[in-house]
Amino acid sequence: MPAPRKTRTVNLRIDPEAHDLIARAAEVCGKSITAFMTEASVYTAQEELLDQRFIGVSAEVFEAVSDKLAAPGVARDELVKLLQSKVEWMD
Repeated sequence: MPAPRKTRTVNLRIDPEAHDLIARAAEVCGKSITAFMTEASVYTAQEELLDQRFIGVSAEVFEAVSDKLAAPGVARDELVKLLQSKVEWMD
């Protein structure tokens, strides 16, 4: 199956440092700058749109979740112990 024909153009003006960074990354990936930027832009666009997705629930489910979120937190002994422990790589 042939690849879809590319019929749209996007023009960008970017500073030389950004261009050089993108060019280096594209080269490391074995891609053209256009392919690298397109892939990165499509990925970012998909992530952004997924973050905006609406999830509809019934009023009962909404109230149950709201009640859980409004309730005071419960300290778990294991978590408290973990957060109080000192490790070498922490300041």
